Amino acid sequence: LIIRMKKADQSEGLVPTHDKPEVIEKLVQYINSYYREKHSPTDYADLLNVPAATLGSLVKKYFDKTLTTLISDRIMVEAKRELYLTSKSVKEISFLLGYKDEYYFSRFFKRHAGISPSIYRKTVGFAKLEQ
Repeated sequence: LIIRMKKADQSEGLVPTHDKPEVIEKLVQYINSYYREKHSPTDYADLLNVPAATLGSLVKKYFDKTLTTLISDRIMVEAKRELYLTSKSVKEISFLLGYKDEYYFSRFFKRHAGISPSIYRKTVGFAKLEQ
């Protein structure tokens, strides 16, 4: 009975409905704020006080991606931006993005972009403008 009443109220516009739960909205804010320091799904689950499995299933439902992919995508956006717009070394960019080992960052970048950071910069980035 209560579920029917709630559905009726929602259809009449009495109870606000949101496309995404508050947890998902906060997650997106946290990823945009902490992607440089926090790279694992458990870090974000701890920030939100939600079990990692629950958060993972919510992310899969609303983004059709895993939480790891969502975090990696944000890191890649920033890495590509830095490679494209700045003349910082790959080592500086890797440190800026929270990677202590530039070689690990290079492998991460190559796995996601299909090419190494230095080749990406030469073909797409700032270095191409200097030629």
